[in-house]
This record gives sequence, structure tokens and C-alpha cells, in this order.
Amino acid sequence: MGSTYYPNQSQSGMSIFVELGNGDNFVFDLGIGSLRNYNSFSIPFNTINHVFFSHLHMDHMSDLPYFMMFRPIQGGWTPLHIYGPSGSEPQYGIAHLIEKMLEMTAWHRDSFEGWPIGEGYNPMVHEFDFMDEGGVVYEQNGVKITHWPTSHTKDGATSYRLDWNGRSLCYTGDNRPNSLTIKYCTGVDMLVSEVQNAAVSISSIALGMPPSMGAYTIDNAHTPGYGLGYICEEAQPKVCVATHYSYDDIFNNETVAQVRHHFKGAFAFGAPDLVTFNIHGDGKVWWREGVAAESSQTPKPYFTSETITFPAPRHQVYDVINETIEANEIDPALWYPEGHMPELVREWPLMEDVVIPNPFAAPAGDGQE
Repeated sequence: MGSTYYPNQSQSGMSIFVELGNGDNFVFDLGIGSLRNYNSFSIPFNTINHVFFSHLHMDHMSDLPYFMMFRPIQGGWTPLHIYGPSGSEPQYGIAHLIEKMLEMTAWHRDSFEGWPIGEGYNPMVHEFDFMDEGGVVYEQNGVKITHWPTSHTKDGATSYRLDWNGRSLCYTGDNRPNSLTIKYCTGVDMLVSEVQNAAVSISSIALGMPPSMGAYTIDNAHTPGYGLGYICEEAQPKVCVATHYSYDDIFNNETVAQVRHHFKGAFAFGAPDLVTFNIHGDGKVWWREGVAAESSQTPKPYFTSETITFPAPRHQVYDVINETIEANEIDPALWYPEGHMPELVREWPLMEDVVIPNPFAAPAGDGQE
């Protein structure tokens, strides 16, 4: 859903959407602009309940505040589960970040609590020790997600492996080539790794920075094509997917040459956005370009239960608007044409939960109950 660090027309910040055959889905990172692609693929916000972060750089999580705030408006009335590493000090961990993010959005949350929100603004944060190697952060419905520490600019970066029904995927996040990637990703169906083209004498011209700056950044924080090829040759995934880079046909050729110096197996670019992969039970992995409408409607919420319970709002909208300010509103009768003024809905009818039949009831999965 997102494949770079500097967004452009064809690439958003990093985000990977994993959907399993049992209906469960998982999001890994939620970088800038990636939510546009979730909407374009008609993925209702209320069906996304588990989001994992590899680290806390903004190109991997800057769409999270928006998602947290608008998921409840689209039927996400249960807590969002957020997973991520601790830091070397408490203020560097994901729990601290979410706490401050909730403080930052206090006005937004209170303004929208005149609508059904339920527990949507009360996320459940699962912070794990960033030093924990091979820890299990999630294990439900036959799905197991493992994590391990990785080297990327500062303590507190992590990589993940997801296993389900004999199929497996590794997502490295941002990192330097390291032995733990080989240890935990050996033989996986799909290894999704960042890659950076090390031809800094060329890329520095495009980015307008000294070559030494590009080299310093890559050599301390990222994986060049040669490094990715070495990792893949050792780990032997069924397919290696390179992402988190600026998609460019010329640089792509150089990256392929670097990877192929070591690895001769299946290799694909996870960019530009919307590249789609299918891991089949017979061991085959298919990939294709995703197609989405440039203009799309917001996906309607998806519920699996036979009834839908609308949680009671915390207050009426007018309770948090000063009477003097509200009095400045122009009487709608003055601007609606004669005979066209509807009956206005200015008050939520009941300050208690409302239960209605679900007209679109569907088989149970990981959607909103």
C-alpha cells in the first residue's frame, strides 16, 4: 500500500497489507499517504484491527493519527490494537508515542464524540521489548507473528515474521543487513526487505545532496542491493520483494544487478504502490500490479454480525459549542429553496446504544463484530 520514504504521485510512505484466507488481516506500518490506497482498494477502516510498526520514523507511521481518529467514524467502534517496540528509554517506545498522540488529538476526539464512537478512541497498545529476539507478539486463529531487533539509526527498530497455515512472510522494516534476518527468514515464502541503491554519485545529484551524505545514510541505516542479495542467498526465500525506495527504471537496473551478484532466485520490486502478491497453498507465489480507481468513494463499513449496535454518543454536538457561536448560524430556511428544506437532524435521537438488523450480514472473519 506504500513503498517509499519521500512520497510522490505513484508512491506513498511504507505500508504493507496482509490478508489471509481465513479473513484475518494485518497492517505493517502506515506511512504518509498510504491510506489513500486502502480506500482505493475498498478496504473498510473498521475491518482493520491490528497494526504493527517496525519503528517510529514518520515515513512509517505518519498516517496513524488520521486512521486512529477516523476509523471510529467508519464503524471501528472497538479498540484498535497497535503493536510496536519499546525504546532504550520509555519516551522512545510506542506506548509513549500513542499516549502523546491521544493528547494531541484531544480536540478532535471530543468534537466527534457527539457521534457513535464506542471504544474506538481507546487503542490497546502492545509494546514489546525491542531487545527481545524471537518473541511472539501475536498468536491467534492459527496466526503467529514473531519479532526480533534490528539495526536502524537508533535502538528500537524491529523486524517481523508472520506464519499461518504453512505459509510465511518476513518484513524487515528498515535495517542494515544482519544475521537475525537470515536466522528468522530462512525458507520463508516471501521476504519483504527495504533496499537502497548504493550508486550515491548518481542519486545524490537527483536528491541535491553531497554523495558523502547519501553514503553516510545508507552505510549507517539501510540495506544496499548487494546486501539484500547476500541476505537472500543465505535465507533462500521463495521470492524476495524489494521496497522502501524511490522507484526509477534506471536505478532499478542497477539494483537488480547488485542483487543478482549473489541471489539468482525469484526477485520482484514491491513498488510503485499497489503491487499485489498471492501466496498459494501449493507453494506458488504470484505477483501483479494492483489496479485501483483514481477517484473512489469511501468504503462502507463491513459488519459480520446479524445486528449492528450503534454505541451511544458521549454527548450531543451542541453540548460542546458555545451558544453565542451557535446563534451566529444562518437559519437554513434562508438558504434552502422553497419546498426543498429537509427535516433537520440536529440531535442524536437516543443517548443509549441502538441495535438495528444488519442488511449486509456476511460470513464471520476478522471484521467488526
